[in-house]
Amino acid sequence: MRVMTALVKREFLEHRIAFLYAPALLLLAVSLAVLLAFVSGHAEVEEPSGGLPITQKLYLVGVAANFFLWSGYLLIALVFYYADSFSADRRNNALLFWKSMPQSDLKVLTSKALAGITVFLALILGFAVLSAVVLYPLLLVGAARHPMIAVPGLGEAALVLLQMTLVGGAYLVLILLWYAPMLAWIAGLSTHFRRWSIPLAFLIPAAVVLLERIIAISGTGAERPIGTYLVWRFERFPEPVEAATILIGQTDGGPFTLLSHILSNIDWLQMATGLIFTAGILYLASEYRRRRIEA
Repeated sequence: MRVMTALVKREFLEHRIAFLYAPALLLLAVSLAVLLAFVSGHAEVEEPSGGLPITQKLYLVGVAANFFLWSGYLLIALVFYYADSFSADRRNNALLFWKSMPQSDLKVLTSKALAGITVFLALILGFAVLSAVVLYPLLLVGAARHPMIAVPGLGEAALVLLQMTLVGGAYLVLILLWYAPMLAWIAGLSTHFRRWSIPLAFLIPAAVVLLERIIAISGTGAERPIGTYLVWRFERFPEPVEAATILIGQTDGGPFTLLSHILSNIDWLQMATGLIFTAGILYLASEYRRRRIEA
């Protein structure tokens, strides 16, 4: 356990720019930009026809959108992380060092995989919560200049933050587990193709889908199972507009209603199958690294 902890800590130290410094700078820049827009009066807020519906839920929807945006950042950052970390040792003599250690290639790659779904997930969740905290005083500043903006009381805001932290944390975990096969596919390709694994990870499935389409057009009547499956796989989580509709439409328990909606729409068999695929890719990548890549 100590060895695995040390290996995961190593991943954090080597990639802390993408998961610690960059999110911190992004949060600071966006917060200052919004604050200056409100203070300077350049932010124009027009009252929609009929007024703002259920105005006290503006903060709730804002926090939900905040978690959605950070989930996108997490997935994009992990795409580049796995494309880099599974091949980073080959750029210098680090591979010689790690192969001289009494640790298997499977354990080394497992530590890289675990870092993404533990430490880096926790960091982005922390920034999502911090962003939600910062959002409240920004709304207060906006409400001071634009009376049509309604902001909940401090107690109600704290309750919203607590609920959305639980729901948003669960959402980040679920979406990361759902897209784990895609991340594993990129990581597996990177053991041989290195950073070219990112375009190849999309070009190879695209070529297969295109071949399916060509066969279907040729009049054979063949179906397109791979393309249909990939589209279905990427449409399992609610869109921001759908999530906002669920949150606004509930008088009580909006965040947990959203979580219930997400859980009820997850194909748990596909989730398990995807995780098995992920473990298989991880094992094959470690075997390739052990047998074919020499230090």
